[in-house]
Amino acid sequence: MGRYNNTDDVVFGSVVSGRNPEVQGVEKIVGLFINTIPVRISYGDNPSFSELLLRVQKTWLDSEKYSACSLAKIRSQNGKEKLIDHVIAFEKLPVRPDG
Repeated sequence: MGRYNNTDDVVFGSVVSGRNPEVQGVEKIVGLFINTIPVRISYGDNPSFSELLLRVQKTWLDSEKYSACSLAKIRSQNGKEKLIDHVIAFEKLPVRPDG
């Protein structure tokens, strides 16, 4: 994304599940519980590919604590009208051994 946009500072949206197990009775609530949180990756210091992957992983893991914060609230505190140009959704599905 950085090369495509000619930048070494990229912010993308990461789609997360909003079904927080800490919410009492969440398993009985009907509805779509997803949220998008911004993840920022800067690589102006020219890291190696493996260093960049580790940085992306750490940044993504650190962003998990904000998964319940609404994107509208994050955007209002940031002061920018447009915060995210790209959204990435990663789905981790179980794989059956029998195919």
